[in-house]
Amino acid sequence: MSNFNIYLKVPSYLDQWLRHDYWNPLTGRVEFERGSNIHSILSTFLRKQPHGYDPGDVSELLPVEVPTFKGMNPDQHNYLGRDGQKAVVSAIKRNFKTCIDKELSVFYNQDISITDIIYAFMETHGIDKTERNWEAIRQMFYRQREKSLKSNGVK
Repeated sequence: MSNFNIYLKVPSYLDQWLRHDYWNPLTGRVEFERGSNIHSILSTFLRKQPHGYDPGDVSELLPVEVPTFKGMNPDQHNYLGRDGQKAVVSAIKRNFKTCIDKELSVFYNQDISITDIIYAFMETHGIDKTERNWEAIRQMFYRQREKSLKSNGVK
């Protein structure tokens, strides 16, 4: 484990989910499992900080652990460029959609109101029950459901 972090800007529902499901209270940051898709992205794109790099104010950003990789000293390889950050955020969004699919797919082909299901999902994962968060998750649920039903020949 290293003492270095990268800082990411993510939508509020992702920030809250990550702080609930992946937060390490001892280190005060999000830590992903070794071997995860996010670890693979980090091992590929972490590099040495550019000379004179200043991260600026990171108080509003999500701190994420810079893991230790064989042959990469986190004291030196602790910088993730803009495109690397986009790749990590994209992987986080895919992981979130996978979580929705895994937990809520049982409701895909049932004729039920999804309002309470989505609010229960949000409560389970520490996501604030705001209209904006609910709508973002509802849209993901709907798209995952449509994709699933289409691939199963239902519709």
